[in-house]
Amino acid sequence: MKSIGRSFLMAFSGYSISPKTKLERSKENCSFVLIFIPLIGAIIGTIINRWAVAYPYLCNYLVLPAVVGAVIPSILSGGAHLDGFFRTTDALSSHKSREEKIHILKEDAHGGYSAIIVCICYFMVAIGVWSELQPDEIFVIAFGYIISRSLAGIALLSGKPAAEGKGMLYVPDKKSQKIVQVLILVAYIGISAFLMIEINVSVGVACLVGAALSYIYYLIMTYKNFGGVMEETANFFINVCEVVIPIAALIATKSWL
Repeated sequence: MKSIGRSFLMAFSGYSISPKTKLERSKENCSFVLIFIPLIGAIIGTIINRWAVAYPYLCNYLVLPAVVGAVIPSILSGGAHLDGFFRTTDALSSHKSREEKIHILKEDAHGGYSAIIVCICYFMVAIGVWSELQPDEIFVIAFGYIISRSLAGIALLSGKPAAEGKGMLYVPDKKSQKIVQVLILVAYIGISAFLMIEINVSVGVACLVGAALSYIYYLIMTYKNFGGVMEETANFFINVCEVVIPIAALIATKSWL
Protein backbone atom coordinates (compact mmCIF):
# COMPACT_ATOMS: atom_id res chain seq x y z
CA MET A 1 0.00 0.00 0.00
CA LYS A 2 2.87 2.36 0.78
CA SER A 3 4.31 1.75 -2.70
CA ILE A 4 0.94 2.53 -4.31
CA GLY A 5 0.61 5.78 -2.37
CA ARG A 6 4.11 6.84 -3.33
CA SER A 7 3.48 5.96 -6.96
CA PHE A 8 0.38 8.16 -6.88
CA LEU A 9 2.44 11.09 -5.58
CA MET A 10 5.19 10.45 -8.11
CA ALA A 11 2.70 10.32 -11.02
CA PHE A 12 1.08 13.63 -10.16
CA SER A 13 4.42 15.21 -9.29
CA GLY A 14 6.08 14.25 -12.55
CA TYR A 15 3.20 14.46 -15.04
CA SER A 16 1.05 17.34 -13.84
CA ILE A 17 1.48 20.89 -12.59
CA SER A 18 0.84 19.81 -9.00
CA PRO A 19 3.58 20.54 -6.43
CA LYS A 20 6.67 18.37 -6.81
CA THR A 21 7.29 15.65 -4.28
CA LYS A 22 10.60 15.12 -2.54
CA LEU A 23 10.37 11.36 -2.95
CA GLU A 24 13.30 9.69 -4.67
CA ARG A 25 12.81 8.20 -8.15
CA SER A 26 13.24 4.55 -7.22
CA LYS A 27 11.71 1.23 -8.22
CA GLU A 28 9.74 1.09 -4.99
CA ASN A 29 8.31 4.59 -5.39
CA CYS A 30 7.53 4.27 -9.11
CA SER A 31 6.22 0.71 -9.39
CA PHE A 32 2.61 1.75 -10.07
CA VAL A 33 3.05 5.17 -11.68
CA LEU A 34 1.60 3.99 -15.00
CA ILE A 35 -1.86 3.28 -13.58
CA PHE A 36 -2.16 6.78 -12.11
CA ILE A 37 -1.12 8.82 -15.15
CA PRO A 38 -4.52 8.23 -16.85
CA LEU A 39 -6.15 9.83 -13.80
CA ILE A 40 -4.32 13.04 -14.74
CA GLY A 41 -5.90 12.62 -18.16
CA ALA A 42 -9.29 12.35 -16.45
CA ILE A 43 -8.68 15.67 -14.70
CA ILE A 44 -7.62 17.28 -17.98
CA GLY A 45 -10.73 15.92 -19.70
CA THR A 46 -12.98 17.21 -16.91
CA ILE A 47 -11.53 20.72 -17.13
CA ILE A 48 -11.84 20.73 -20.93
CA ASN A 49 -15.40 19.47 -20.53
CA ARG A 50 -16.24 22.37 -18.20
CA TRP A 51 -14.53 24.80 -20.57
CA ALA A 52 -16.74 23.55 -23.41
CA VAL A 53 -19.78 24.41 -21.29
CA ALA A 54 -18.49 27.85 -20.28
CA TYR A 55 -16.83 29.29 -23.37
CA PRO A 56 -20.02 30.00 -25.41
CA TYR A 57 -20.99 32.44 -22.64
CA LEU A 58 -17.53 33.96 -22.24
CA CYS A 59 -16.21 34.33 -25.81
CA ASN A 60 -17.66 35.88 -28.92
CA TYR A 61 -15.20 34.23 -31.31
CA LEU A 62 -13.76 30.74 -31.69
CA VAL A 63 -10.04 31.53 -31.67
CA LEU A 64 -9.62 31.90 -27.89
CA PRO A 65 -11.62 28.74 -27.03
CA ALA A 66 -9.56 26.83 -29.62
CA VAL A 67 -6.26 28.04 -28.19
CA VAL A 68 -7.35 27.16 -24.65
CA GLY A 69 -8.50 23.70 -25.73
CA ALA A 70 -5.23 23.06 -27.56
CA VAL A 71 -2.89 24.14 -24.75
CA ILE A 72 -4.74 22.96 -21.63
CA PRO A 73 -3.33 19.39 -21.85
CA SER A 74 0.26 20.62 -22.09
CA ILE A 75 -0.20 23.16 -19.30
CA LEU A 76 -1.91 20.77 -16.88
CA SER A 77 0.64 18.03 -17.57
CA GLY A 78 3.48 20.46 -16.87
CA GLY A 79 4.83 19.98 -20.40
CA ALA A 80 6.09 16.49 -19.44
CA HIS A 81 4.63 14.72 -22.48
CA LEU A 82 5.50 17.60 -24.79
CA ASP A 83 9.16 17.17 -23.85
CA GLY A 84 9.03 13.55 -25.06
CA PHE A 85 7.29 14.64 -28.25
CA PHE A 86 10.01 17.21 -28.87
CA ARG A 87 12.87 14.77 -28.24
CA THR A 88 11.34 12.00 -30.34
CA THR A 89 10.67 14.37 -33.22
CA ASP A 90 14.25 15.62 -32.97
CA ALA A 91 15.58 12.04 -33.06
CA LEU A 92 13.39 11.06 -36.02
CA SER A 93 14.41 14.18 -37.93
CA SER A 94 18.10 13.42 -37.46
CA HIS A 95 17.94 10.36 -39.81
CA LYS A 96 20.87 8.88 -37.88
CA SER A 97 21.52 5.33 -36.71
CA ARG A 98 19.32 3.70 -34.08
CA GLU A 99 21.98 4.14 -31.38
CA GLU A 100 22.39 7.83 -32.18
CA LYS A 101 18.63 8.36 -32.16
CA ILE A 102 18.40 6.78 -28.72
CA HIS A 103 21.25 9.01 -27.55
CA ILE A 104 19.27 12.06 -28.71
CA LEU A 105 16.25 10.84 -26.78
CA LYS A 106 18.09 10.13 -23.55
CA GLU A 107 20.98 12.58 -23.42
CA ASP A 108 20.83 15.40 -25.98
CA ALA A 109 19.09 18.45 -24.49
CA HIS A 110 19.56 20.62 -27.59
CA GLY A 111 16.54 20.73 -29.87
CA GLY A 112 16.99 20.80 -33.63
CA TYR A 113 15.19 23.13 -36.02
CA SER A 114 13.04 20.31 -37.36
CA ALA A 115 11.66 19.51 -33.91
CA ILE A 116 10.85 23.17 -33.29
CA ILE A 117 9.05 23.47 -36.64
CA VAL A 118 7.08 20.27 -36.03
CA CYS A 119 6.02 21.46 -32.57
CA ILE A 120 4.81 24.77 -34.00
CA CYS A 121 2.88 22.95 -36.72
CA TYR A 122 1.45 20.59 -34.10
CA PHE A 123 -0.15 23.42 -32.14
CA MET A 124 -1.31 25.19 -35.30
CA VAL A 125 -3.10 22.04 -36.42
CA ALA A 126 -4.53 21.51 -32.93
CA ILE A 127 -5.84 25.08 -32.75
CA GLY A 128 -7.30 24.83 -36.25
CA VAL A 129 -9.15 21.61 -35.43
CA TRP A 130 -10.39 22.87 -32.08
CA SER A 131 -11.78 26.01 -33.74
CA GLU A 132 -14.14 23.77 -35.74
CA LEU A 133 -15.37 21.63 -32.86
CA GLN A 134 -18.69 22.07 -31.10
CA PRO A 135 -19.27 21.44 -27.37
CA ASP A 136 -20.97 18.09 -28.06
CA GLU A 137 -17.85 16.77 -29.80
CA ILE A 138 -15.62 18.14 -27.05
CA PHE A 139 -17.57 16.15 -24.44
CA VAL A 140 -16.57 13.00 -26.33
CA ILE A 141 -12.97 14.06 -26.93
CA ALA A 142 -12.49 14.71 -23.21
CA PHE A 143 -12.26 10.95 -22.58
CA GLY A 144 -9.44 10.69 -25.12
CA TYR A 145 -6.96 12.02 -22.54
CA ILE A 146 -7.57 8.92 -20.45
CA ILE A 147 -7.31 6.59 -23.44
CA SER A 148 -4.05 8.07 -24.78
CA ARG A 149 -2.29 7.71 -21.42
CA SER A 150 -3.70 4.21 -20.88
CA LEU A 151 -2.49 3.03 -24.30
CA ALA A 152 0.96 4.49 -23.64
CA GLY A 153 1.09 2.58 -20.36
CA ILE A 154 0.04 -0.68 -22.01
CA ALA A 155 2.77 -0.27 -24.63
CA LEU A 156 5.41 0.24 -21.93
CA LEU A 157 4.19 -2.66 -19.80
CA SER A 158 3.85 -5.17 -22.62
CA GLY A 159 6.49 -4.00 -25.08
CA LYS A 160 10.22 -4.49 -25.47
CA PRO A 161 12.32 -1.72 -23.85
CA ALA A 162 14.57 0.05 -26.35
CA ALA A 163 17.01 1.18 -23.66
CA GLU A 164 17.38 1.29 -19.92
CA GLY A 165 14.97 3.84 -18.54
CA LYS A 166 16.11 6.77 -16.45
CA GLY A 167 12.74 8.42 -15.86
CA MET A 168 9.93 7.53 -13.49
CA LEU A 169 7.98 5.28 -15.84
CA TYR A 170 9.38 2.21 -14.18
CA VAL A 171 8.12 -1.11 -15.56
CA PRO A 172 8.00 -3.77 -12.81
CA ASP A 173 9.96 -6.99 -13.25
CA LYS A 174 7.22 -9.23 -11.87
CA LYS A 175 4.87 -10.57 -14.54
CA SER A 176 1.93 -10.54 -12.13
CA GLN A 177 2.35 -6.81 -11.46
CA LYS A 178 2.49 -6.13 -15.19
CA ILE A 179 -0.69 -8.10 -15.82
CA VAL A 180 -2.59 -6.34 -13.03
CA GLN A 181 -1.56 -2.91 -14.31
CA VAL A 182 -2.43 -3.77 -17.91
CA LEU A 183 -5.88 -4.95 -16.80
CA ILE A 184 -6.45 -1.70 -14.92
CA LEU A 185 -5.43 0.33 -17.97
CA VAL A 186 -7.68 -1.78 -20.21
CA ALA A 187 -10.53 -1.07 -17.77
CA TYR A 188 -9.86 2.67 -18.09
CA ILE A 189 -10.09 2.35 -21.87
CA GLY A 190 -13.24 0.25 -21.73
CA ILE A 191 -15.08 2.66 -19.44
CA SER A 192 -13.96 5.67 -21.48
CA ALA A 193 -14.98 4.03 -24.77
CA PHE A 194 -18.42 3.15 -23.37
CA LEU A 195 -19.03 6.74 -22.22
CA MET A 196 -17.81 8.20 -25.53
CA ILE A 197 -20.24 6.06 -27.50
CA GLU A 198 -23.05 6.81 -25.04
CA ILE A 199 -22.61 10.54 -25.66
CA ASN A 200 -22.37 10.32 -29.46
CA VAL A 201 -22.07 7.04 -31.34
CA SER A 202 -20.53 8.27 -34.59
CA VAL A 203 -18.08 10.69 -32.98
CA GLY A 204 -17.20 8.17 -30.26
CA VAL A 205 -16.44 5.40 -32.75
CA ALA A 206 -14.41 7.80 -34.89
CA CYS A 207 -12.34 8.87 -31.88
CA LEU A 208 -11.68 5.25 -30.92
CA VAL A 209 -10.61 4.44 -34.48
CA GLY A 210 -8.30 7.48 -34.41
CA ALA A 211 -6.77 6.31 -31.12
CA ALA A 212 -6.28 2.78 -32.50
CA LEU A 213 -4.60 4.07 -35.68
CA SER A 214 -2.35 6.32 -33.60
CA TYR A 215 -1.35 3.34 -31.47
CA ILE A 216 -0.55 1.18 -34.49
CA TYR A 217 1.52 3.98 -36.02
CA TYR A 218 3.34 4.47 -32.71
CA LEU A 219 4.29 0.80 -32.38
CA ILE A 220 5.55 0.62 -35.95
CA MET A 221 7.50 3.87 -35.59
CA THR A 222 9.13 3.13 -32.24
CA TYR A 223 10.17 -0.44 -33.06
CA LYS A 224 11.47 0.54 -36.50
CA ASN A 225 13.48 3.54 -35.33
CA PHE A 226 14.39 2.70 -31.73
CA GLY A 227 14.00 -1.06 -31.44
CA GLY A 228 11.38 -0.88 -28.70
CA VAL A 229 9.39 1.38 -26.39
CA MET A 230 10.75 4.15 -24.19
CA GLU A 231 9.35 6.79 -21.87
CA GLU A 232 10.12 9.51 -24.41
CA THR A 233 8.44 7.73 -27.31
CA ALA A 234 5.42 6.97 -25.11
CA ASN A 235 5.12 10.70 -24.42
CA PHE A 236 5.39 11.29 -28.17
CA PHE A 237 2.48 8.91 -28.71
CA ILE A 238 0.31 10.68 -26.13
CA ASN A 239 0.67 13.98 -28.00
CA VAL A 240 0.04 12.38 -31.39
CA CYS A 241 -3.04 10.55 -30.11
CA GLU A 242 -4.42 13.72 -28.53
CA VAL A 243 -4.38 15.58 -31.84
CA VAL A 244 -5.59 12.65 -33.96
CA ILE A 245 -8.66 12.07 -31.75
CA PRO A 246 -10.05 15.62 -32.31
CA ILE A 247 -9.28 15.31 -36.03
CA ALA A 248 -11.23 12.03 -36.12
CA ALA A 249 -14.12 13.67 -34.26
CA LEU A 250 -14.15 16.53 -36.74
CA ILE A 251 -14.14 14.17 -39.73
CA ALA A 252 -17.04 12.21 -38.25
CA THR A 253 -19.01 15.40 -37.61
CA LYS A 254 -18.47 16.85 -41.07
CA SER A 255 -19.24 13.56 -42.80
CA TRP A 256 -22.69 13.45 -41.21
CA LEU A 257 -23.65 17.01 -42.20
